[in-house]
Amino acid sequence: MQTRGHSCGRGAFPPDLKRAVPELLVDLTGLVPESPSLGDAQAALHTIRQTFQTFCFADAESVFDTAFGMDVVDINRPPGQDEAAFLNALLTAVCRASIPLAPGVLIRAAPVSGAGAGKGLLARCISLIAFGREPHAVTGGSNREEREKRITAELLQGGPTVFLDNLNNTAFRSDQLASAITERPARVRILGKSEMATLNATALIILTGNGLTVTEDLARRFLEIQLDPGIEDPETRKFPTDVRADVRTRRNTLLAALITIWRWGRHSHDLKQGRALGSFETWCAWVRDPLLALGCPDPVNRITAAKRQDTQRQETAEVFAVWHSHHGDSPVIQRNLHGAISSLIDTQGRGRQFIASQLNRLSGTRVAGFVLERQPADSNWGVVSYRLQRTEAPDAKRPFHKTTTVESPGLPEDPLNAAAGGSPGSKTHRGHREHAEQQPSDGSRSLSDAPYDPYAEQAGGETSRSGPPTDSAHKTNNTGEADVAWEMSL
Repeated sequence: MQTRGHSCGRGAFPPDLKRAVPELLVDLTGLVPESPSLGDAQAALHTIRQTFQTFCFADAESVFDTAFGMDVVDINRPPGQDEAAFLNALLTAVCRASIPLAPGVLIRAAPVSGAGAGKGLLARCISLIAFGREPHAVTGGSNREEREKRITAELLQGGPTVFLDNLNNTAFRSDQLASAITERPARVRILGKSEMATLNATALIILTGNGLTVTEDLARRFLEIQLDPGIEDPETRKFPTDVRADVRTRRNTLLAALITIWRWGRHSHDLKQGRALGSFETWCAWVRDPLLALGCPDPVNRITAAKRQDTQRQETAEVFAVWHSHHGDSPVIQRNLHGAISSLIDTQGRGRQFIASQLNRLSGTRVAGFVLERQPADSNWGVVSYRLQRTEAPDAKRPFHKTTTVESPGLPEDPLNAAAGGSPGSKTHRGHREHAEQQPSDGSRSLSDAPYDPYAEQAGGETSRSGPPTDSAHKTNNTGEADVAWEMSL
């Protein structure tokens, strides 16, 4: 896929590559308009939604379908947040090899009763349409160290998808995934060796699990899809069709529909732009903005809610709320902190030094409408003080210590004098599990239109290619020109 809306057809693939990878044989001749209209894009979106209308997207509005004999997503109404996140995930998979960075996909259901909701089936359908093959599932391992090793090994394999399954009741965290999703190229250590390899991954990252959440550092890096079957035993549901077989049979039609939406977006220069999402500017222009213009909610809006679910963020918000109730916005030194605050910070009673280190770590943190400011000691014998300030206050960004300006030399007013006495829809429907097998306002796109080259260097205002690393033993699916990357992704 190329910047201006061009994609390669069947004839662009070398014969030896066709024989080695038969799923590349996708003939879309006559299925994708050269210059799609808004009507073409809307019809393509309707085709995609109709195919997946029996999935139980948690916030989707439903209607009883007499043909299926069950509640399905009402595709005559705009998509909800969960269905919109799925549509973004599906178009992301199709474009993934041709854009530098893209968010991962998180498919979750409720703890205990979420088994059998269709999480793995939805992940496999995404991969079947975009890559012509099903992903192989990898479990998270028994501990975080083992999980990081498995993720590194999967990324080094260079496959189109990294699929981590059954991450149940987990607050998922991975420094390796965080780096791979937002940094390119990245460096990783080769397992079993004291050597580093360049990782230039274009894999689509998919996580599934019941009761699965991600920590705050990963929240902005994932599209979250929530499934809710609405019954205690989702695996007992029966469906009149086999969605996986349907996707296999109609892959060309579904892929053409997605490329039609993408091409319409690339040819339209007046699309409404959604909220900014750092590191993913090209993804926003290629994937999010076209779907936003077709009536889908902005998936970026859900990131704030995902951050609120982070345990560490919730604990910090509780500390700040109790702090404000006892000290307001008055400066306070550590020894004068109210006991309730000290207990929240040091739940295991580790002592003053631990509380001091945590206060120092939290300085500058902005959570729940507050920011904790730190006033350094003014001398070797001085004491550090802290003040909790509301972020919406006019002077929230100014340092809280007062300085007196005088004509003759003088000392600043000591803030310690003041501190010394201080004290988440609409009707849920029943979806399905496989039954047969149990940018700028003028519309310009300067950032997103630039071709991506991870090894390009700026010299004298011109771009020069230095080429990929020469260590071919650990080379992943690096992207060169966008059309070549698209060929490899089919």
